[in-house]
Amino acid sequence: MAVLPEQSARLDWADVRVAVAKLPHKQREALLLVGAEGFSYDETAWICGVAIGTVKSRVNRARRRLTELLVLDDNDEFGPDRRLQAACVSGLCA
Repeated sequence: MAVLPEQSARLDWADVRVAVAKLPHKQREALLLVGAEGFSYDETAWICGVAIGTVKSRVNRARRRLTELLVLDDNDEFGPDRRLQAACVSGLCA
């Protein structure tokens, strides 16, 4: 297998979008400004009109909630699923 199948990534992205939509507005806003838009915590605090500690707290809560909603363990990594990892370990990926 030279290329990873695209449908898996699309399904994963759909799951992330649904989970992000379930976050409270203020947590979603902070997470997207920091994580997706690349704003610093300081910039996000200014945009939202709150203290930097509030932004850090909201982002942290949002990340923890996404982990719960997406049923991720601390050991899980983003990337190939277990079947693909097993195939690569057995030498089927080159």
